[in-house]
Amino acid sequence: MEMKRESIMIPKPRSSFISVQCAKCGERAVVFTHTTSNINCKSCGEPLAERAGSKARILGKVLGALDQ
Repeated sequence: MEMKRESIMIPKPRSSFISVQCAKCGERAVVFTHTTSNINCKSCGEPLAERAGSKARILGKVLGALDQ
């Protein structure tokens, strides 16, 4: 039996890039949802995301996910 290329199911990734706004100064940054390092705001140094093993703990305001 021959399978068509369109019928092969490919799983979508659970991780993505999101836009986060700093709660202190309002600066926007793009952060990976499963980051392996702590991310700080480039303007004021306030933490935006903390590593948490798998999915990061987002500390700023999430503005939305970036389209792939």
